[in-house]
Amino acid sequence: MKLLSAFLKREHGVAPRVFDEAVYAVYHLPLLPGYGQHVNVRSSPAVKSPGGKSIQSKMSEAEEYGYDGTYFAAGSPSQPYSFEGGGYIASSPPNSRKPHRLENGEHVLIRNNSDQWRPGDEDNLAEVVFLTTVWLFSTGSRRGRRGEDDWETEECHYEYDPTAQSPRIYNDFFTFKSSSHLLKLSLAHALAQSTLLAHYESIAQVVLLAPSVMSIPKQLAHSGELVLRRGEALKLTGRLFKLRRDVNLVSNVLDTPELFWSEASLKALYDATRDYFEIEPRVQVLNERLGVASDLLDIIHEHLNNGAMIRITWIIIWLIVVACLVDLGEVLARLVVHVSQSTTKSSPTPVLRMTSVHEGTMALDRLMNS
Repeated sequence: MKLLSAFLKREHGVAPRVFDEAVYAVYHLPLLPGYGQHVNVRSSPAVKSPGGKSIQSKMSEAEEYGYDGTYFAAGSPSQPYSFEGGGYIASSPPNSRKPHRLENGEHVLIRNNSDQWRPGDEDNLAEVVFLTTVWLFSTGSRRGRRGEDDWETEECHYEYDPTAQSPRIYNDFFTFKSSSHLLKLSLAHALAQSTLLAHYESIAQVVLLAPSVMSIPKQLAHSGELVLRRGEALKLTGRLFKLRRDVNLVSNVLDTPELFWSEASLKALYDATRDYFEIEPRVQVLNERLGVASDLLDIIHEHLNNGAMIRITWIIIWLIVVACLVDLGEVLARLVVHVSQSTTKSSPTPVLRMTSVHEGTMALDRLMNS
């Protein structure tokens, strides 16, 4: 986060604000071309109206006082808040929405324990929230632009409607009553988790729908044999295990960000946005798909282990056969030697030859001593 904040401040000309695992930056329009080689845009200089407060000071006040607005739609007097529609964000379109045109000099005052800028001011701003799911700014990171196929994109639209009864989501369209950056941070966390989960879903789809993987059940069903090496099976097991580990242990898809420990009033919006993007059911479905793949891999490893044991058994059998042949050859060799020795003892000629040799040796000894 420190490297990312320094990069945004140096190259994009913005004043980023760090919120635990997120960085919030406000860009002033129009966007200008960047100075660096790999920097595409930078923010225009901030324009401050005479006697007005800067956006940074307003955000500081909003963070100091916190957000005390309600997210729930107004209900009956006996029931202050209505929990229909999965909480406070309605998934259905509003019954009626009348356009409200601002006349010259007219503005809407939104009270949130801090001064808010007028709705027309947002037309000159562009906001970006960077989260820890962006890993390009770590040490030794990849330099240069990444291909569009390597990016996961979640595209949504939003508007500010002070006359709305409560914030709502419908068809990826967010309606907020206030332009507080704290609301956008809570929304950005859920949106980033949904995007990261979509990235893992894409990886799982690529791995599970690969031709080499899809052919495994067909081979087992038709021939009962599997043409797959142990190394390839281990690689596939490693990829699936790494994906399951990233989803459940390494990434923060299932974790509640630390921001909502200090800003507990924002957790309701975060939970509702997670429900809208169906993060929990998607994680469960992804784990079930990986579980089915793991069962298939267990069958594959069992098949490979059985094949290895069969090969080892045949090797042992052939070793026993070779040992038996060696013993049989040794027995036959001893029989041949025994028969040849018996034949040699029954013949007198070799004895005479041995005696003549002995006498020759004695004669040589006498000659040497004389």
